[in-house]
Amino acid sequence: MRPVGASPRRAPAASPWIVLLLVVSATVLTGIGLSIMAVTFGEIAESFPGTSPAQLSWIANLFTIVSAATLIPAGVLADRVGRRQMLLIGVALFTAGSVLGGLAPSPAVIMIARSIQAIGSSAFSPAAAALLIASFPPERLAAAIGVWAVTGGVSSAIGPSLGGLVVGWGGWQWAFWINIPVGVAILVLGPRYLPRTSGDRSRAIPDPLGALLVMLGVSAITFAMVQDKHDDGWGWLEPYTLGMVALGLAILGWFVARCRRHPNPLLDLDMFDIPNVRRGVIGTFVIALSWFCVYWGIVQFTMREWGWSPFKAGVATAPVSLFSGLIGVYVGRAASVRGHRQYIVPGCVATIATAIFFWVAVDRDPSLWTVIIPGSIFLGLSTGMVFPSFIATTMFDLPPDRHAVGSSVNLMVQRVGTTFGVALAITFLTGTDVLGGLHRTIAVAIAGCVVCLVIGLRVDTKPTRVTS
Repeated sequence: MRPVGASPRRAPAASPWIVLLLVVSATVLTGIGLSIMAVTFGEIAESFPGTSPAQLSWIANLFTIVSAATLIPAGVLADRVGRRQMLLIGVALFTAGSVLGGLAPSPAVIMIARSIQAIGSSAFSPAAAALLIASFPPERLAAAIGVWAVTGGVSSAIGPSLGGLVVGWGGWQWAFWINIPVGVAILVLGPRYLPRTSGDRSRAIPDPLGALLVMLGVSAITFAMVQDKHDDGWGWLEPYTLGMVALGLAILGWFVARCRRHPNPLLDLDMFDIPNVRRGVIGTFVIALSWFCVYWGIVQFTMREWGWSPFKAGVATAPVSLFSGLIGVYVGRAASVRGHRQYIVPGCVATIATAIFFWVAVDRDPSLWTVIIPGSIFLGLSTGMVFPSFIATTMFDLPPDRHAVGSSVNLMVQRVGTTFGVALAITFLTGTDVLGGLHRTIAVAIAGCVVCLVIGLRVDTKPTRVTS
């Protein structure tokens, strides 16, 4: 009961499970936003036939590029203005971007809408865990965090299936419309049930120019990747391609140099003096690139070569994200006792074996139950051992007061890796040789897992046992 004289404007104490429901709902927006374009991309391309695949690829890639560059500043902003306020601002932006995307008359407007969605996702993602910590007692917090963590994988799995269903029923615009009811519900219930957290105005926003340099550098390299390799000057080793990659690397080099001398850099480079941080960040980047390259490749192949509907392609490949998220929860707990190398190494070997299976088994004849379903399950289980293990490796040797920064860096490099992986898959499957394009995505996955295997052999996160 509220004490006499208490402010009538104060929100009533809410069940922490309602807070979890709202936080999970916001996380679903990001998960679906990241994955739904895998099955929507072709429908948008058909609606705008005069637009090149390279231009259309920005509809998928701008989300990850913008969110990668804005995650860290958004995390600091959440500390300054309060986590509840930042989550609501982020959901409002994401919902506004969804409205704009659903009404978009051209690919350019869709790109703007996806960028607004990305900024919104960056705004509410760092605030989510802090709101759970503020709402749950310690004895129930682990369960809440576990549910929240699984949501990312499950929503990514649902994205293509749900996207295929609504796109097949009502057109590509429904890839945006389906977000609006969730966003509106959070905006209506959030002010009442989310706990209010005070802001820390003393925290300065990290270098905004650094965020811009990340976007420009990653965009330049992505631009070089997605250009039609049959055009004059845009082959893989042609001057235009190499020049654009060099420009992107130079901009990213400028970003690194600026981080070294700026008093409040976007990226704290001192973290990388810790070996496990370096290994975790590089591994997270490489496995994200490899995973999204082959995943997008398989989805696009089943629609372009086998003529599957977006819904069928989404449902058939849903086990990749679903099983990756589920096994990731188990691995996260077990690896904290046994060490992460014991899961990274066999996970990489299993992913390589699964990629070889896809290479050998996939041909021009459709095969759902003997190839795509079992292959998707194996790919989800194997990569689910690697992905969370590298993320946890990054955090292992960081002191607690730097965990938020480490988590933001993980998300940042993961989004950059995702951008490059999707860009490669789109480029490989643009031509007439769709099966050859799929083979190239599989080759990227195999090469990436070999790199991750080498890195994983050097990971040392097994807890030290102290004996008396």
